[in-house]
Amino acid sequence: MKIVVSVENVGVIDEVVEYAPTFIEVRLDRMEGDPLDQVRAIREKTAIPLIATLRSREEGGRFVGDGDLWTRIVGPIARYVDFVDVEARYRDHAPFIKSQGVQILASLHTNEMPSPPELGKIEGMLRSYGDIPKIVVKPRTADDLMALVTFTHQAQKPICTSIMGAEFRYARAVLPLFGSEFVFCHAGTPTAEGQYHIREMRQIADLLK
Repeated sequence: MKIVVSVENVGVIDEVVEYAPTFIEVRLDRMEGDPLDQVRAIREKTAIPLIATLRSREEGGRFVGDGDLWTRIVGPIARYVDFVDVEARYRDHAPFIKSQGVQILASLHTNEMPSPPELGKIEGMLRSYGDIPKIVVKPRTADDLMALVTFTHQAQKPICTSIMGAEFRYARAVLPLFGSEFVFCHAGTPTAEGQYHIREMRQIADLLK
């Protein structure tokens, strides 16, 4: 299970490093001040691989702007990280980001629950410009969740799947058992509803082994 800790400021990095996550996700959209300065400072503090994410408001984040503004912010940061999260809405800018020598986590977050065929189409679209597709949906029923688990299990790997909201919070821990590449956690301040603290996720992972 590859655990990712989402952070929004450099002040928590020393504590996060003690938990030894697989990746640290730097939530650029939630940062105060210059995100480039903060990413540089984080890079100086740790060799843990970094994921840079500038999440749009439409997909659960705080960034408001078009693709050009997104690229002006993310472009200079790409050289300091290992992955850049590129939402489908910004996919036209993926070749430039890729040219910076990073991998792309191609993402789509929706408050809907796509059908299995729709999930397949989303996966194909995300793979067309990214290295790892990340699909985050909102199940309404247990049947919806089972469909997501089945899709994750049968999908080409690597793939990352997760859920929006807290109703099926446990799915965050279950989906990696069926092939989801990452599980996103926090180390004190959740960046998404329903996230587990990394300490909790470590305990869950140990129990499930």
